[in-house]
Amino acid sequence: MVRPDDCSLKPLQRKLIRKHACQSLKDADAFGVFPTPVAAVMEAAKVVIADEDLSDEGFLKRICSKADATSKTLRRALSKVLGVLHVAAKTIYLDKAVHVAKLPFLKLHETAHAVLPWQKDIYAVTEDCEMTLAPEIASEFEREANVFAMEVMFQLDTFTKEAADHDFNILVPVNLSRRFGTSIYSSIRRYTSEHHRACLVLVLNMPQVHKDLGFTCGLRRVISSTSFEEQFGNLNWPEYFSPDDEIGAAIPVGGRRMSGQRQITLVDRNGNLNQCLAEAFTQTYQVFILIHSVEALTTKRVLVR
Repeated sequence: MVRPDDCSLKPLQRKLIRKHACQSLKDADAFGVFPTPVAAVMEAAKVVIADEDLSDEGFLKRICSKADATSKTLRRALSKVLGVLHVAAKTIYLDKAVHVAKLPFLKLHETAHAVLPWQKDIYAVTEDCEMTLAPEIASEFEREANVFAMEVMFQLDTFTKEAADHDFNILVPVNLSRRFGTSIYSSIRRYTSEHHRACLVLVLNMPQVHKDLGFTCGLRRVISSTSFEEQFGNLNWPEYFSPDDEIGAAIPVGGRRMSGQRQITLVDRNGNLNQCLAEAFTQTYQVFILIHSVEALTTKRVLVR
């Protein structure tokens, strides 16, 4: 099942988020410091991490009960709690079982709720009067927090500019992830979405072995650059890939981490055939298929009387 984009914002919203992310980086004196110093950004925002472990169900029940009885300033997301921000105390509670690669993003995501002025004010008001945000507003706030975290971790355009100095290939974001202190997933996502080339990455689940098909990989998410969208539009990708199709044949199996580039053909929004190159990488949690357009192979001609 393809997941919806969790970073989609209107241009003006994104511009405002970038403004606050830039100020947070300046306050922390973090520009040009690698990997991005998340702790310094949080310290500048006067946000601290509690010692308690949010994965402890007993502790979670206690703090929720306490919030109901007294403070009312606990922002809660109980469906899947990885991080919780106590608004008034500017204290973040984290699930200590979260993979270490995801922690920087999670910390900055929760920090965003305390930094973005319209969010912290609304959360304080709604919680103080025992009301909850409308689902569409809460969802938008989560996307805003995601974008803030990404902008801080990749230091606005710094990551994209450094990536542009390298030949285009999937190992560029993989290697830069160590420099910026980000996960491979988020680096590949940033690399693709911000690149000037017409490129796209298919994020797949790990292969599931079947007797008849060999294996299948379910499509998890599609991320594309602006130029790819302009050239190809929204392509109708299948829900699953197998070794019998062009994309599935590129999936590394047998303990391999990546596959070499191979040619595939895509039809653009004008009906023209385009030669593209696809290569794959896995960090054993997802499979990433990076695709970029090389040249038009045929052009459809329309005669008008």
